[in-house]
Amino acid sequence: MGIHSLSLQVMSAQDRHGLVIFDIDGTLTHTNAVDESCYEQAVGEVLGVTGISTDWGAYEHSTDNGILSQIIQTHCGRAPTGRDFRAVRARFIELIGERSRTDPNGWSEVGGAREVVQQLPSMGWQVAIATGGWGPSARCKLERAGIPLAGMPFACADHAFARVDIIRWAVRRANGTDHKSSNIPVVYVGDGVWDLEAARSGGYGFVGVGHGDRAARLAVAGSSEVLKDYRDRSRFEQALIGACPE
Repeated sequence: MGIHSLSLQVMSAQDRHGLVIFDIDGTLTHTNAVDESCYEQAVGEVLGVTGISTDWGAYEHSTDNGILSQIIQTHCGRAPTGRDFRAVRARFIELIGERSRTDPNGWSEVGGAREVVQQLPSMGWQVAIATGGWGPSARCKLERAGIPLAGMPFACADHAFARVDIIRWAVRRANGTDHKSSNIPVVYVGDGVWDLEAARSGGYGFVGVGHGDRAARLAVAGSSEVLKDYRDRSRFEQALIGACPE
């Protein structure tokens, strides 16, 4: 295979292997713990609701908006309002920012994530981000972990409610069209069973990232490939190729 241009904008569709879309928490960054802590605190401070489950897979929609909507319906016995979403979102983003400035722990990249995001374009892959988190907090996590986002198609909970729709948003931003009307295959990379389910729902390929119990859950759910990190670049690319939908 010849050397590809670093900018996929100048590559023809035939030159591309496909579009790789990454989740963030637990997939590119080890930020699950700080995310859970700040989310739980924001909900408690704004809504006065404590003891929420931070098993995001237990919610119908594992996105910041989807989780909040279900918490309000379950714990407050009412439908969420726009004010609820704005207030909890604002406080959560503040808490993430505060923690990023005062706590050096819990912001590291998943092994090899920075390099793989930077190098995939030169290997013939287009790269995008689709996270269930709110935009400013998601960007803060990537910045704190040293993973560059400049110029990369990005979609988050501010763009759609369900994770599969967030992924679709990232696909449109990357290719200007839904993948079904494009010849470019799409693979979503995530660490949760909800990521796998969203990929299946949208007709996308999937590669799991995780270790321990999280990896076991993905395997049980049917993920054919679960990697602990990105340090083995060749294995990761083979996993992507194997996951590309036909």
